[in-house]
Amino acid sequence: MDSPIDSIEILNLRLRARIGFSPHELDTWQDVVINLRLGSIARLAGESDDPADALNYKPISKAIIQLVSSRRFALLEKLAEEVACLAIGRFGAACVEVSVHKPGALRHSDSVGVRIARQPADYARNIAYIALGSNIAPEQNLRAAIALLRAWTTVLALSPVYRSPPQGDRQQADFLNMAVKLHTVRAPLEFKRRVIDRIETALKRQRAPHNVNAPRSIDLDIALWNEEALEYGGKPWRIPDPDIVRYAHVAVPLAELAPGYRHPQTGESLRKIAARLDANGMKKLDFDFDEKLD
Repeated sequence: MDSPIDSIEILNLRLRARIGFSPHELDTWQDVVINLRLGSIARLAGESDDPADALNYKPISKAIIQLVSSRRFALLEKLAEEVACLAIGRFGAACVEVSVHKPGALRHSDSVGVRIARQPADYARNIAYIALGSNIAPEQNLRAAIALLRAWTTVLALSPVYRSPPQGDRQQADFLNMAVKLHTVRAPLEFKRRVIDRIETALKRQRAPHNVNAPRSIDLDIALWNEEALEYGGKPWRIPDPDIVRYAHVAVPLAELAPGYRHPQTGESLRKIAARLDANGMKKLDFDFDEKLD
């Protein structure tokens, strides 16, 4: 980090992770070594000798341990990015440098690793809010969709899950709906093609040409993008999603994530939009999206 900011270092954090994409790696716990330099202003604590003025490294370390133990990763780059996002987004580090190494990953080498440096500005662009819904094996498909979003983007927050009555075609099972806040370097159309379409294909989304309200294994839509109002693609798709101001099952989960976010077209807060929509029949459920690994 080329910065005059002081730093706190966590060196050689040795953990066991499920990481890799080769067949022999998929179900194997492997050693990883993580090093961090966390941007801080040490002179404040140096002057006061007060722990309240210092960046507390213990909860950061515990959060990294939880992250590594509860997730699967294909790439070292993804693990490093998640650690950096955690340090900045959850713990307010002024900047962070992360290295992640796999000892013995390459013959004739002690270790193979990656090193990245991030600042808050790296997570301030292309903040997207995605609306999700399913009423075919909904718990299974929501969990699978979240796992894929975590693999292909940087997930920042998850809303609670709501059980919601179907719209339009009432002769079908209730839906499970939620929203996700995430960071992506992709533009909206590329995100639609490279993330949303891939997830819907992987989870066998089937579209009924003459029934837009038909049951579905999974449905993902870009609801909000930064603070922009725009159209993209040939349809075209619209941001903000028009359903935000129509349906509680879309607005309520979004309002849980960002109650004060102002709709780019109406100027209303998501909290106000959600409050005026009919939420009869909606029920908040208790879901845990942390992966359970053996």
